[in-house]
Amino acid sequence: MEVPIEVIPNSRRRPFVPDLSILRRLQFTFTFQITVALIASFCLGNVALFQIASKRLLANEQRRFRDNVLYLSSSILAYQDSIETELAFAANSPEIRSLDNKRILAELKPIIAASPLRKWRIWRRDGKLLASSPPEINIKLKEKRILREPYFIKAINGKRNYSIRSTLVGPRLEGCLEAALPIYPLISNAKATKPSAVLSFCLPISKIGVDSGLVNVEKISMANQPGVAKQKNEYLAIHRGKYNGRLFFMIATSGNLIFPTVSTNGFDHISLLTARRLAKTNYRTFVDAADNLPLRDTLQRVEVDGHSFFLYAHKVNENWTAVSVVDEQTIYDPLTKNLLELVLVQLFTLLATSIVIFYVCRQLVKPLKAVVSTVSQLSNLEIPQEQPKSLSTSNIIEISQVSAAISKLSFAMDSFSRYLPREVVKSVLNSKQSARLGGETRELVMLFTDIRNFTTYSESGDAIMILDHLNTYMTALTSRIMETSGTIDKYIGDSVMAFWGAPYTVDQPACKGCTAALAVQEETSRLNLEWEQAGIDLQFFTRVGVNIGSVIVGNVGSEERFNYTVIGDPVNLASRLEGTNKLYGTGILVSQAIVDAVNKENSKHDFCFRLMDRVKVKGKNLSTDIYELVGYRSHFHPLELEDLATANAIMATSLDRGVNLALEQLLALPTDKPNTRFLLELRTMLTQRQAANQPA
Repeated sequence: MEVPIEVIPNSRRRPFVPDLSILRRLQFTFTFQITVALIASFCLGNVALFQIASKRLLANEQRRFRDNVLYLSSSILAYQDSIETELAFAANSPEIRSLDNKRILAELKPIIAASPLRKWRIWRRDGKLLASSPPEINIKLKEKRILREPYFIKAINGKRNYSIRSTLVGPRLEGCLEAALPIYPLISNAKATKPSAVLSFCLPISKIGVDSGLVNVEKISMANQPGVAKQKNEYLAIHRGKYNGRLFFMIATSGNLIFPTVSTNGFDHISLLTARRLAKTNYRTFVDAADNLPLRDTLQRVEVDGHSFFLYAHKVNENWTAVSVVDEQTIYDPLTKNLLELVLVQLFTLLATSIVIFYVCRQLVKPLKAVVSTVSQLSNLEIPQEQPKSLSTSNIIEISQVSAAISKLSFAMDSFSRYLPREVVKSVLNSKQSARLGGETRELVMLFTDIRNFTTYSESGDAIMILDHLNTYMTALTSRIMETSGTIDKYIGDSVMAFWGAPYTVDQPACKGCTAALAVQEETSRLNLEWEQAGIDLQFFTRVGVNIGSVIVGNVGSEERFNYTVIGDPVNLASRLEGTNKLYGTGILVSQAIVDAVNKENSKHDFCFRLMDRVKVKGKNLSTDIYELVGYRSHFHPLELEDLATANAIMATSLDRGVNLALEQLLALPTDKPNTRFLLELRTMLTQRQAANQPA
């Protein structure tokens, strides 16, 4: 049978290292990471402890096996030496060499008394039995057989020898240790004379322990036998039936197997398995394994019938090989039991530690979550009104320092974010890049506002009061513009510049610009009413200009300081539209581009635009129609909306074909229904223009 071998001291297996790269891409909570780190340290510690303990255990087992086997080997050698000395003394005795029966028995009497378990015989060269103790029966049968016995043949040829053979003891066959020595004649030349007789003794295998004294030296434990306590110093061990426990045996050169046997917790006898009987038992696999070992005197792992064993073999001499075997479970059971107890203790400790870690980490995690939340708000320019309680009341010095730093950061960002458009700051934060000079071309909606006669207010009124009311006014306008996703570009005295479409793209920018323009007028009216009710002699009238066009938007200025703004002709037109309100007495003027953009955004039914005039942009040869944004269509009666459409058509005729034709169309309208203010104001406007065009 082929037995795979693994030499323990020299074996090194490469440890399995799992791929943990996927875990590096995962994120876990702080408490979870600490707990996992603690569990990992426990596990790695246990693995390292088990490996170290295993190596030390195997090293100790090897030393113990070596000491046990060497002790028994030395005992066997000493026993063999004593047998040789005893045989040599008897064989050289003149009484024995005389080959006289009475003299032989008289000489052997003290030896027989000293070793009563041995059966002594003296055979003559021709096979005749001269003497025996105890007396023999069936002498004639034995005398015929002795000439064929190997031990007799070797001894009669002058060789002392030992052998294991089977002998009939009563009704049963028993193993026997046979020792034989040649006897030479009294007067002879030892080198030339052949032996005249053979001195031998037969010792039953089962009695070797008693005869050698081993039975009084150490006790032998039965492995895994209930009710039998193991001894601390085990030189021999026995296993019965299963492949678990310890086993010690001797292998003779004849192929016989000798192993100890116990019936209680003490040594009982030594058994013999002949080569033929051995082949039918489970011990055959151990004998084969011992024979196939590449190294001797080393504890080695062997696989036998699917079970793992550790085997130690030592060659005592040319006659014997001592083998000690133990199954892997028997070696590792104490270690596994201790490790299990350690794991249970560690699990309890880990549970208690995890609870403590949870409460300790909670004192850190809650403030950290508050830090994350606050910093996240700050990154979106959402300045918290006050810090979370877990930050402000933390007893941890580092958290208190973080709290103070965040408080200062909140104050700084809140202050400086008021100097810049928050949308621009958010855009810079989201881009994760520093702001740089440069811009891009985009189609934006621009809005300019201005307060009519504000210079007069500032000169005639109290400066502090005017500034306070101006800030209230600007706050209201800014809020309404930002509600429509507008970006405040700058404040220019009493004016506001805003745009839609940068830094973030917005849906329906023209509609939102018009909505913001109407909201500005609403806020102005609301503030005027509040001031009037409060008895404040202050009334603002806001003029608004709105335009849309392709402009350059970006950072303009120097490397040290720059502004996020828009430049281009459409910006200039929006600014001039705001100032043109003074000429027409209107509140909101928009360009033709705005009206077209609103219609393109499918919102032409939301707003009412009144065509006012056609103006030429400064520096350009092209002209553009300008409109007054008079309000939401939903705020007007259908008759008013009909008259507004009529008025716009007549004004278009005036701009394209002249004032006179436009007046004719106006006067040709039916007179059976009352005219709304749009037609009345149109008649006044056309009449004034006709008069202005007539020569003086």
